[in-house]
Amino acid sequence: MRLSASSRKRRASASNGLLGTIAAADEALLVAAARLRSPEVDRGVTSYSRLGNSGLGWVALGVVVSLAKRDARPAIATAVAVWGTLGVNYGVKQIAKRERPNLEDAPQTIEAPTSSSFPSSHAAMSAAAAVVLGDAVPYARLPLKLAAVSMAYTRVHLGVHHPSDVVAGYVLGAVTGRVARLFVPARRRR
Repeated sequence: MRLSASSRKRRASASNGLLGTIAAADEALLVAAARLRSPEVDRGVTSYSRLGNSGLGWVALGVVVSLAKRDARPAIATAVAVWGTLGVNYGVKQIAKRERPNLEDAPQTIEAPTSSSFPSSHAAMSAAAAVVLGDAVPYARLPLKLAAVSMAYTRVHLGVHHPSDVVAGYVLGAVTGRVARLFVPARRRR
């Protein structure tokens, strides 16, 4: 298994304790996800993951919900939650500066973004969107959460994020989504 020099250094310094446990779990989960790959599956996963680029798929879904409800609130709330989350996530990335995975047994299947790996923007924006869209369409909360978790998984499947990046991103997005809905509710308050 090939690791980058900085990954080997990080692993050596974190070989004990919580960070070592997280690093080992990340590696094991990346390798397990890579074993699920096939050309057909990878095409679908890649296409779905692209919908999360810059949160555009989620914002488009917010627009569709707004059109169906004839109310601009869901679109506005989704845009604020998604792009506000992207901004917060970018700030965390500037501090974290974590390298993307580089494992021989789980190679990247797409060109990885040049930004820091931690936390995952796709996971964060997806969680935030699921929160606000779930407010707009309460009966769709579970499918929205499943769609968000699936989007987060794509980043591990494609080998461009450590699983812990995705978990941290999802948690960040769940928080920012809840904050965003306080300022811009996706539906009328009663």
